[in-house]
Parts: sequence; C-alpha cells; structure tokens
Amino acid sequence: MAPELPRLPVRLTLACTLLRALATQEVRQFPPYTIAPEGGSISITCSTSGSLSGVFLKQRLPKPTSVIYYEDKKPPTVDERFRGRIAFSGLQHNLTITLSHLQLSDTGAYACQAVMDDVVWGPDTLVVVTDKVPQEADMCQKAQLISALPVVLAMSFFFLGLGIGAVCVLKKTQALSFRSRNCAAWRIRTQHV
Repeated sequence: MAPELPRLPVRLTLACTLLRALATQEVRQFPPYTIAPEGGSISITCSTSGSLSGVFLKQRLPKPTSVIYYEDKKPPTVDERFRGRIAFSGLQHNLTITLSHLQLSDTGAYACQAVMDDVVWGPDTLVVVTDKVPQEADMCQKAQLISALPVVLAMSFFFLGLGIGAVCVLKKTQALSFRSRNCAAWRIRTQHV
C-alpha cells in the first residue's frame, strides 16, 4: 500500500481537473419555447461557461440550418435567409440573438452550439410563428385570455391542494405504519423478557 501513496495526489488532481473541465463546459439557453406572430420578433439567449471560441445558433428542425456564428471582436456570419433580420446583444459568453420580421418558415427548433474544447449543445428553443391576427381579433383573444385567468388560477390552486393533501396523507400513513411496527417490535421484546 505504501508505494501507491505518492500516486494518490496525482490521481486526485487528474480526477478533479477532469471533473472541473466537464462541469465548466455547458450551454444554457433561454427560453425553452416562444410563440410570436408573423412579422414579430423573438430573442434567444445563449449562456456558456468555460473557455469559448465562438457560438452558433442553429435551426435543427425542420431542416438543419446554421443561422449565425458569433465570435467576440469579429463580424458575425449570418445565413442569407436571416440576413437583415438578426440583432445581437451581449458578448459571446452571454449572447442574446434577436430574430425579427418573423416568417412562418422560421417555425422550428433552435439550439445554441458553443465551440469550446469540444462542441457543446444547448437545449433547444421551440419557436412557433403564427399567422398574423387582425387587431380586432387580437383584442378579442386577449379579453378571452383575461377572463379565463381566474378559472385557470382556481384550478391550479385546487390541483396544487390535492397534491399537497395526497403527500400529507402518504406521510401520515408512513408515520403510522412506522409507529405500529415499532410498537409491535417493543411488545415482542417485552414479552420475551
């Protein structure tokens, strides 16, 4: 065992370095989904940690397309289909990409891809572009949503209460079961003594 001891610090250092490298190479992406009307705009934020060469935003579905490539202090590369409709804010470690003048064909799944030591993908953002809605219909739709809000809230709290009640009953049943097993074990022990 003594000859192995000098190797232990080296192994621990290697393991910690590998774990730190794995933990620091991640891509966070927000929002998970967004719905916008045709002609509107959406924003997707790509956040990374660790050393970074650049960031891609790729449309993965329905047809894989590289939307942009962004690298600090260099002009971004933008696919011709999206040219004139893309704006950037922030730096490549925390980059917000805004796509405006949405078209129905922009509907799809978009993912940030960080170019690090390895290529690291973020979770997809589902983008749904809807048909333009006339202003009167839009106002009517908003009124319906506002009137439905109390019902949705009431039902949400009802189901939340049911869930909490079920958890309480389950915990009480477990506690009673545990208590009865302990009492039975105590009775058996006292009868044998």
